Amino acid sequence: MALKIIKLGMDTKQVVARFEAERQALAMMDHPNIAKVFDAGTTEIGRPYFMMELVRGIRITDYCDQATLSTKECLDLFIKVCQAIQHAHQKGIIHRDIKPSNVMVTLHDGVPVPKVIDFGIAKATQGELTDATIHTQFQQFIGTPAYMRPEQAEMSGLDIDSRADIYSLGVLFYELLVGSTPFDAKELMWQGIDAMRKTIREREPVRPSTRLATLDADELTTTAKRRSVDSSKLLHQLKGDLDWIVMKY
Repeated sequence: MALKIIKLGMDTKQVVARFEAERQALAMMDHPNIAKVFDAGTTEIGRPYFMMELVRGIRITDYCDQATLSTKECLDLFIKVCQAIQHAHQKGIIHRDIKPSNVMVTLHDGVPVPKVIDFGIAKATQGELTDATIHTQFQQFIGTPAYMRPEQAEMSGLDIDSRADIYSLGVLFYELLVGSTPFDAKELMWQGIDAMRKTIREREPVRPSTRLATLDADELTTTAKRRSVDSSKLLHQLKGDLDWIVMKY
């Protein structure tokens, strides 16, 4: 088990409320691909904690690359992640920060099992967490830019809904297929917040097959080897349905 507890000096009202929202969100969910909460409460001095499933694994993108999974095998893992997020949405919970480091893959009897972790900035969509939920302050940037839906980057004050997670799943899907996100994470951060928001809002990402086709020969060969196929076959796999599904996200 893993024990999560507020650090000394970090127990401001906002941090404690966010922690409590995370605890409640996780406790509401029961899915094999979401890290489970076993117990929760407060210490003798009033610091909130919860005990949750310890997920020993690696990021889903790293696992797929290191295990040289085929495109179909990657999709099989990704479908389980989608089912986990669907379960959260059915419970009225939005993750709001889906990215590889929050989707870990662990082996159970040799079988890879993805686990979605860190609902630390999750938010109830149907009021279940009304008393403890942290409401996003105007101009507060929550999420990871490379995986962020344009409307989330806008920071207009409008509530984020389940479409934010669906968009982020699409970015993760894109990365599993071609080895990179639609927008380069380092480039986004280098631009500064205003230019970063403009890029996310206004630039149309290229299709996965187009991105592959623009890689230099060595990069394309390396990417194809990670999917256990040759370059031409990988390009063929992505054109058509997979291109369309990713861009639909």
